[in-house]
Amino acid sequence: MIDSSKACESKERKKFVGKNTLVNSGGKNSRTKNTILNFTSSIGGQLITIIMQFVVRTVFIRTLGKSYLGINGLFSNILTMLSLANMGVGTAIVYKLYKPISENNHQRIATLMHFYKTVYRFIGIAVAAIGVCLIPFLPYIIKDSGKLDSLGINMTFIFLLYLIQNVSSYLFFAYKSAIVSANQKDYLLNIIQYFFTFGLAVVHIVFLLIYPNFTVYVLLTIVEVIARNCVNAHYANKLYPYIKEKPSEKISKDEVKGIFKDCSALFLYKLNDVVLKATDNIVISIFLGLEVVGLYSNYLILYNTIRLLIIKIFNAVSHSIGNLHAENKGRHEYTIFKSVMLVTTILASTAAVGLAVCSDELVNTWIGSDWIIPKPFSILIGVEIFTAAFRTILSKYRTIMGLFQQAKLRPVFGMIINLVVSVALVKSWGICGVLVGTIVADWTTLMWYDPLVVYRVGFKGKYKPSDFFGSLALRGIVTVAVGVIDYFICTNLFTGLGWISVIVHAIICGVTVPLAMLAVSYRTEEGKYLLGILTKFVKKIKK
Repeated sequence: MIDSSKACESKERKKFVGKNTLVNSGGKNSRTKNTILNFTSSIGGQLITIIMQFVVRTVFIRTLGKSYLGINGLFSNILTMLSLANMGVGTAIVYKLYKPISENNHQRIATLMHFYKTVYRFIGIAVAAIGVCLIPFLPYIIKDSGKLDSLGINMTFIFLLYLIQNVSSYLFFAYKSAIVSANQKDYLLNIIQYFFTFGLAVVHIVFLLIYPNFTVYVLLTIVEVIARNCVNAHYANKLYPYIKEKPSEKISKDEVKGIFKDCSALFLYKLNDVVLKATDNIVISIFLGLEVVGLYSNYLILYNTIRLLIIKIFNAVSHSIGNLHAENKGRHEYTIFKSVMLVTTILASTAAVGLAVCSDELVNTWIGSDWIIPKPFSILIGVEIFTAAFRTILSKYRTIMGLFQQAKLRPVFGMIINLVVSVALVKSWGICGVLVGTIVADWTTLMWYDPLVVYRVGFKGKYKPSDFFGSLALRGIVTVAVGVIDYFICTNLFTGLGWISVIVHAIICGVTVPLAMLAVSYRTEEGKYLLGILTKFVKKIKK
């Protein structure tokens, strides 16, 4: 009877797994398939998102103007700081989900998700309370807040709307996306996100043209956030119905302590990321005013668009890498790591050269020369996107390897350096000084310390970190050399043709940088691995 019962249980278990594809039952093939789907959906949909963002931003500028644009950027960044309240709980939970997913342990997964839901509700309440407490300080954060009265803007009311938008993410099922991501099915979330992003963009454009009201603009965004989270939750429930059931067991007190111990370290990392970027608009607003925030936000949309694209690409592969790490593949895992770093360098270098060479020309063609920030701003934002790409992937690897405690003091030094340098330089060098503070903080902390942690702790000292730094130095020199050549070409050829010039120059940067990077890397282990994958992919397309 016992054997028969186990056989039936095993049969039902396989049936459920086959239906919901919860585990990586196909091994490497399933992992590769999910990675390709995640990657494809990230790239394809993001291109549509980029176009729609630029269209909405153009209409926004034409109908509402610089001051409203500055408010949008400033309040968004203030509330990004409030997102610190989640303390990295989501990241810690996703890490905890990898093992039970690989073991198909429904009970354990349901227990973690229930804990996640409870914590997220408390976080939502905390964010709301902190946000309300910030209201009396808004006049000190906004240098020219008096202008808002002349524009008929109720500063407190608008801030509360942004606060509601932020809090709604915690209260309306956002936590359920974690189970979908951990199962390497980000492509489902991507499709839903792109659908809502496109829809919101269309509605925003219509309202801005017919009824250009900033309050309505923000209200529509709130509706989109709530609706998207509800749809994500619906699909999570449909794919993994057992997460709706109340688990029969609870997480032990010792495990809760362990999770929050990891969260305390993740909080410092997240705090560092927020201070590095989200405080830029606040520093600029305090010292330079809302109109400069508006100018900066146009470049920032280019920066954030590229950065989000890079993040999505890494998200497409991160859960597969996490699954690979859980299987303890040894040397193969290190080969994948080096290959991911080569891809990171190609993406980072292409983005850096593209922004440094083309961003001023793009802004000029898009909305006019009055919106251009003089050089070396475009060069600095190029350096920053290069650093941001490595910040993203190193963060992914720390999370995948569970390295939450080993470098928790590094972000503290990064925050101090960033704020000190930014505030010291903003008066003498303006907005460029703020960016220099961010770059200096990254290169004096993250870019050398985090790789050491990954090599010495994550890979247990089996490989030399000098290999990483040597490759980075060589590829960095190549990036600078190609950037100088591309700048010379793009300032002397195909100029004065409007969007045609922008597109041609972007193509030049987008082709020359990856080719140069592959030229210096094709003989390496990671270069051969990537070229092998590319060759197989081309053969499949031909078939």
